[in-house]
Amino acid sequence: SPVPLHGEIIRIGAVKAAESGEISDRYHICVIPKYYKKMNSSVGKVTGLGNSSITYGLKFPAAYRQLEHWFGEEAVILTWGGEDEKILEANLAVHGMDKRSHPRFYDLQRIFSLKIIGDGKQHSLGAALSYYGAEMNLKAHDALNDAVYAYTVAQKMDFVRYLAGYDEMIRAAEERKNEKYYRTYQNYPSLEAALTGKRVTTCRCPVCKRLMKRKPWASRSENIIVSCAECAEHGDFFVRIKVKKCADGTFAATRRFSRMTAEFREYYEKLSAQINI
Repeated sequence: SPVPLHGEIIRIGAVKAAESGEISDRYHICVIPKYYKKMNSSVGKVTGLGNSSITYGLKFPAAYRQLEHWFGEEAVILTWGGEDEKILEANLAVHGMDKRSHPRFYDLQRIFSLKIIGDGKQHSLGAALSYYGAEMNLKAHDALNDAVYAYTVAQKMDFVRYLAGYDEMIRAAEERKNEKYYRTYQNYPSLEAALTGKRVTTCRCPVCKRLMKRKPWASRSENIIVSCAECAEHGDFFVRIKVKKCADGTFAATRRFSRMTAEFREYYEKLSAQINI
């Protein structure tokens, strides 16, 4: 009481970016938990921290006031995933502090999944670093190191250009959850049959079901092809067909539609310049 407290913050790590885009300052502090005095075993395995590591530092109210001073008045927080904001607000509330007093949060993971990859799925920070070919020479699952890694990805994706439209991006993503964007077709005798089957390759708008104009298929790999399709009423879609071999020896093809982005269009153009189907 007054809130469900699923966990207490024991480490805070952050980096501050200068106008040049380079890291200008780093912040790291240890926090002494008030309610959970024993380290959760799963968290301990991931972080390498034991019970002795939560016996020193500052109490949460003092640690957060120090963090606020370090933030300054016009800061925004970039975080990887949405859990950081939720756990911060729960910790603020249980200590009787204003849970909405923190700066504005922007979830880099959502930007990466919706605008860069375009699948709307969760991707680990490590996967994003690998996507950009960034080196991982710091210990992972450390509050400060993870902040450095998150900002490395933020720079790679040129995050600033997505902030103005962030709220609209999240709203549109929530609306699209109610639309059917994928379907799997089964029992094909071969990989080629699954990739060329009429049921799979015929593209109808996932919203209105009308037949769409489609560009030639481009091959991403042996079992994945992509294309671009256009609905006169509902706009452009990026289309991906992925084939998997089933346990009984047959093949299944999953066709997925995603709302078109500049990144998807550029990706298709690069592939289509190679071998088309």
